[in-house]
Amino acid sequence: MALSIFPRVRLACGPAAPRGLVAALLAALVLLPGCSSGPDKAAKPTALTPIAAPITLRRAWELDLGNSEDTFLRPAVLENALYAASRNGKLYRVDPATGREVWQLAVDGGIAAGVGSDGVTIAVAGPRGNIVAFNAEGKRLWEAQASSDVLAPPLVGHGLVVVRSTDQRVAAYDATSGKRLWVYQKQQPALSLRVEAELAFAGDSLLVGFPGGRLDAIALANGAGRWEGGVSEPKGATEVERLADVFGVPAMVDNDVCTASYQGRVTCFDSRNGDLRWAREFSAGAGVAVSREAVIGVDASSHVNAFARDSGAGLWQTGALANRSLSSPVIIGKYVAVGDYEGIIHVLDLQDGRLAGRFEGSSGPVISTPQLWNGGAVFQTAKGRLFLLNVGGG
Repeated sequence: MALSIFPRVRLACGPAAPRGLVAALLAALVLLPGCSSGPDKAAKPTALTPIAAPITLRRAWELDLGNSEDTFLRPAVLENALYAASRNGKLYRVDPATGREVWQLAVDGGIAAGVGSDGVTIAVAGPRGNIVAFNAEGKRLWEAQASSDVLAPPLVGHGLVVVRSTDQRVAAYDATSGKRLWVYQKQQPALSLRVEAELAFAGDSLLVGFPGGRLDAIALANGAGRWEGGVSEPKGATEVERLADVFGVPAMVDNDVCTASYQGRVTCFDSRNGDLRWAREFSAGAGVAVSREAVIGVDASSHVNAFARDSGAGLWQTGALANRSLSSPVIIGKYVAVGDYEGIIHVLDLQDGRLAGRFEGSSGPVISTPQLWNGGAVFQTAKGRLFLLNVGGG
């Protein structure tokens, strides 16, 4: 059972949940930040003020994909192709340089999670956990069934299509045939957050964040666990207080992998063996982004924070966007960009966190992690607007 609390976060009750838990959770939702169709009603969104000498932000192109609300959708952005989807089952291939549609097709039953692609195979998941794969020309290759509905866009690469489902199973399918090759399973907690919690490759391993504040490395060859890292340790007397789910995509630079959890910490590990680099107390509201020097995180109150990548020391924090239900950040050169609940894109200086630019030409919450392309970033909103935003007028 899932309880929706805002566009990127929902509560999911596992099979072990006590009978009275759901009623208790409904009463406790007011304690969770961002529990609404926008920001927390009890915490007024920070009003936007003019930016002195803003940098140039230019929308290179924009497409209307169709409604994308209540989904785990984000575009798969490659050098020469972009694949995007909408809830009603439309799958598109787009030229990322021009925004020109190359092809579109319909996926029966709709699309709830996607898009994953390595440029050869494109994969999406339907609302009932069916996984459908296509080739780069849009030809349907195969369909398979996950054990439950899918929590994140499929991850495609190394000859695999990998999906993570709400029952905390991670399954790998052969990208050519759709044959299931292995399954990795974690115990499903009584309560978890249905959040954007994606997968990432690290050499010949797969990195996956789980409820309870765990980050696991899984062997791609056979699905065996390699190491488990503690992003955080759940605390508190109630199930709500013990929520510590990992948010977003594990972010990597060199051999460092960094991630953050709700009511937990922001943490960096050695991706090869799981050794802890550093950890800082932090309640995440979205995923993290990593540059050579810094780890950028958005907390549960939409404060944007920067930590030194080598030590975890705090570099800066800004509350200029507090309670605006920010997306996961993306680092674009010397800037950080986030989207908010109104679809406004905010650009901050990576060095000191000052607001450097703002783009207000779209609508609807930004629903997923923005994707880099050629010095700009591609955003998708809940209302189905897909656009490439160039920073500095490029």
